[in-house]
Amino acid sequence: MKKILLTVVVFCACLLCLAAQSAPLTARSIANEAAKKETAEESVAYIQSNLEKLTDSAEKRSLYAFLGSLQEQLGNFNDARDSYAAAAAIAAGDTADMPRKSSEQLVLDAVRCSLSTGDSATADSYLNSAVRNSKDSTIQAYIKLYALWSSLCKIEKTEDLAEPVVMLKAYAALPSMRAVNQSVLLTLWYITGDDSYADTLKKEFPSSPETGIVTGTVQMLPAPFWYFLPRQAEAQPEIADENISDESDSASVVPAGTVSTGTASDSPKSKKLQMGLFREKANADSLVSVLVSKGFKPYITTETRASGTTYYIVVIDENDKSMEDNLRTAGFEFCPVF
Repeated sequence: MKKILLTVVVFCACLLCLAAQSAPLTARSIANEAAKKETAEESVAYIQSNLEKLTDSAEKRSLYAFLGSLQEQLGNFNDARDSYAAAAAIAAGDTADMPRKSSEQLVLDAVRCSLSTGDSATADSYLNSAVRNSKDSTIQAYIKLYALWSSLCKIEKTEDLAEPVVMLKAYAALPSMRAVNQSVLLTLWYITGDDSYADTLKKEFPSSPETGIVTGTVQMLPAPFWYFLPRQAEAQPEIADENISDESDSASVVPAGTVSTGTASDSPKSKKLQMGLFREKANADSLVSVLVSKGFKPYITTETRASGTTYYIVVIDENDKSMEDNLRTAGFEFCPVF
């Protein structure tokens, strides 16, 4: 009797194993496996290696869209653009257990990633596609905003901002542009330096990422679109003194042209990660405080430009290859320096 029971158990286990092996791949199963990888790069590579194994168009479309969102979060905007565009090109519906996005939304995602790299020509090509004929009022609002952002990418002189600013002010007052009002206000604040737009953001959209940027609690992505736009005045995030922790004392500011000792590497060739560059010491101290609270060991160096302006630079030594992944996982953006 025991032999019969053991045989039945083994047989059932084999059946379950065979069923698992024969189960078709889905976007959700691939995404779940990707989430188990140790690094974000490994997750991306796993998804890419399994994309062509999907035979169902809807599953492939969903996985391309998911891949695009992951690549965008990592700051790989060109790859994200291509993934979003690939998803939009597949004529299929949404899968039940993955985020749902229309083809029009995916095209706009591709536009946003193009703009993030300053590639206004590619952004314009997507904007001039069939998405222009959308009947969705929200899609149309984003089309108008992104078209204006694209024009901003082409501006080289501060005086040429006058017309876009007029357009942005008009958009801020239009009910039909309500869906993108936060982005419009943030853009106005960023290129004009007028704090009234920051005040409106805090009042009307207190929990939005855009408000986080103007209050200094959220870091703006280091994308060419934002960092190289002409600006009529410098927009300064608001960093309250009470947000500066005593822990930031470990990152002292040192004379220009030198590196603080203690946490900094002794080797001049060691790789460092620049977390932020500020004109105000309080802003640098605030970022240091946040980084310390997350378990990192930042420090501050200073640099005096030819103009005489001194900048406070928040830096972290990259002591091992996992540092970049740890920072991204914690929600921080950075650029490598040597």
